[in-house]
Amino acid sequence: MYMYAHCPACGGKRKKKTEIPGVYECMRKKCKAIFGKCSLGESYKLVLPFFATEEPKETRYFDLYCLSAQGVVRRHGWYDPQTRKIVQVG
Repeated sequence: MYMYAHCPACGGKRKKKTEIPGVYECMRKKCKAIFGKCSLGESYKLVLPFFATEEPKETRYFDLYCLSAQGVVRRHGWYDPQTRKIVQVG
């Protein structure tokens, strides 16, 4: 149901596993989006639940389906890979 055959950001077919089982990183050099499914707590290891306060030098896309106390929730948008803080949701 929440499996990605391609990167949701660029459509790339090549992906590699992250330290979180079920979450992948796009292997396209200019993309490097993270996507997949994990628990809500595990998702915070990749993208913190806080907004960036400064303009980031680089942003990456993230699209995660997370199991939480409320059921499955989707976290997606753009984040700063240096601070792991959210830049934009949706």
